[in-house]
Amino acid sequence: MDEFLTDRQQAARVRSWVREYAPAALVAVAVGIGGYFGYDQWQARQASQAAKASDLYEDFRAAIESNDQDSAGTLLQSLVSAYEGGGYADHARLLMARAYVDTTQPSLAAQELQNVIATTSDGDLRQLARLRLARVYLYMDRPGDGLATLDSDIFSPAWQQLAEDMRGDLHQALGQTDEAVAAYQAALEYSGQIDAAWIRLKLDHLAADGAGGTGASEGDDKAPQAEQDDGTTSTGEAQK
Repeated sequence: MDEFLTDRQQAARVRSWVREYAPAALVAVAVGIGGYFGYDQWQARQASQAAKASDLYEDFRAAIESNDQDSAGTLLQSLVSAYEGGGYADHARLLMARAYVDTTQPSLAAQELQNVIATTSDGDLRQLARLRLARVYLYMDRPGDGLATLDSDIFSPAWQQLAEDMRGDLHQALGQTDEAVAAYQAALEYSGQIDAAWIRLKLDHLAADGAGGTGASEGDDKAPQAEQDDGTTSTGEAQK
């Protein structure tokens, strides 16, 4: 038994163990230390990259707020080239799209929103971008493309109300009253960011337009038609 080995025998066994196992043990220790410091370096690099992305994004936002679209475009390209698919690049593209709409450049806005849809890893941002793209298509008098944009995704409950309300606006622009009514009624089944009273107002306008159209067809004078035109104008203003 080991406790009865002589000192010389015990020393010889230790030397034998060192010769046999020490290389593997040293490698394991080296790998462990290297892995630890490698992870530490990785964390430091991630923090540095995040700080750089944040600084770029803040510069971009400042350019947007000062209406310096040229500088904003340059900064956006820097963000995208280094951090595409990340949160800062995604949000910058959304802001750029809004700036393009504000300056009546809807085709450029649509391009930025399509880029978000194609590259983001955030499902909520993708759905938000789809909703905004559909709105841009409506602004461009392309409601059919807006419907195709909505139909290409399945919206989560958090976004469903907005999606159905948007769908109603697009159907209304196409003159598809029944489909618009169905979409607005579906929107009322969800709670979300839209006041239900606003959706009911759209339904009331559609109902009034339908009643006005019937009255115009039955009357011979122009007064009912004038009421029809007023109702249509009111509906358009409400949509804005």
